[in-house]
Amino acid sequence: MNIAYISADFGVHIFGYKGASIHAREMIRAFRKAGHRVHVISSAMTDGKKKKLDARPEDFRQFEAYRALMADTGQNGHAGELCFYPATPSEELLSFIRALEQLDRFIGGKTRIRQEIRNLLFNLDLYQTALTVFREQAIDFVYERYSLFSLAGIRLARELGVPHLLEVNAPLAYEQEKMRGLEMKDLARSLEAQIFRETDGLLVVSNTLAEYARECGVPEERITVLPNGVDVQVFSDDLSGEPVRQQFGLAGKAIIGFVGSLKPWHGTESLLQAFGRLHCDFPQAHLLIVGDGPMRGTLETMADEQGFADRVTFTGKVQYRDIPQFIAAMDIATAPYIPHENFYFSPIKIFEYMAVGKPVVAGGIGQVNDIVAHGENGLLYEPGNVEQLAEALRTLLADAELRRTMGRRGREWVARERTWDRNAAAVLELAQQLAAAKQAAVPS
Repeated sequence: MNIAYISADFGVHIFGYKGASIHAREMIRAFRKAGHRVHVISSAMTDGKKKKLDARPEDFRQFEAYRALMADTGQNGHAGELCFYPATPSEELLSFIRALEQLDRFIGGKTRIRQEIRNLLFNLDLYQTALTVFREQAIDFVYERYSLFSLAGIRLARELGVPHLLEVNAPLAYEQEKMRGLEMKDLARSLEAQIFRETDGLLVVSNTLAEYARECGVPEERITVLPNGVDVQVFSDDLSGEPVRQQFGLAGKAIIGFVGSLKPWHGTESLLQAFGRLHCDFPQAHLLIVGDGPMRGTLETMADEQGFADRVTFTGKVQYRDIPQFIAAMDIATAPYIPHENFYFSPIKIFEYMAVGKPVVAGGIGQVNDIVAHGENGLLYEPGNVEQLAEALRTLLADAELRRTMGRRGREWVARERTWDRNAAAVLELAQQLAAAKQAAVPS
């Protein structure tokens, strides 16, 4: 099949290393591994290091992630063709954005209106770019990663007469308003609901998002819950983790680990509080915090003030390609989520932990309750309950055999149920069903 993969989000860099970028590349890789041709159109065909928008695209062939993606032919060596088409803002749009920047300076304040109008008007540029490409390249369906204000993918699919499938990872109107602010709230909400209703197949990563889609008026039969996945060849239970242990002087330690950005909602503060309650009982226990972010200084101060700074290692930013080795170095992997009013996520880190064969201790919230089978492949606790978190860690620190058993069960489950290849197969099956339905509806 010929697949058009579209991402209009300026913040999802196709060759970057944030979670959204990894997700995008893994789906592209999985489609290609299955032998299909993938045409990628993105507003951010970069690695995310260059921040300034430009009408001239960067040479994406320079990026390490591009070279790795192109070199990956899959296990059978019959990977499909992969084509990239940068979609850049027109000079007219860039000129308008510069005028809005001047307006911000004039009024002495900074609003989100510039980004929102940019995203809205960029529909026209993206649509024209894609239409030019796909009039020359016949495609079977459009697969779009949902972006706020983005109607171009649906309009393209309708023009070409092919199915449109929309991957939704978050209710972006809600998320944008809460996290960064949203000026055009009413328009964002109404367009989001419209886009959800108009797509032929809505692919959401969690049951919470499925409920949100139903509230937007999407018919039940158009909604498919497709959680995130993992590459079980890259995140393998055959990895030893010894290089990481040697690098950080952790030989012989019982390592409790965390991987992720150090932001408040990830609950790393509660992880350190729990460690403070048990470290005296387990002299060999050590915390390994893999990642960086705004909470790092606070966490380092906490460890120092509670007297166990020498038993916590902060790695700082780690390249994504090295993450499997860091997880392999852990004895227990954690996802210490705290209470969240709308937990719609599908946590990739938990799938990665399990794929490497590690028992998981996690706050039981949202989809986490569906992933971690308490007592089978990990332990759940009430989100934010530090004493319960400490007790779960105590249980696993005291029982190496239980850790191995849970880790093995987690690996078996995730390899069977939660791979990117499995996700791609589900998408392809749905696309074929939708295409057949469209064909049957055409008058003979």
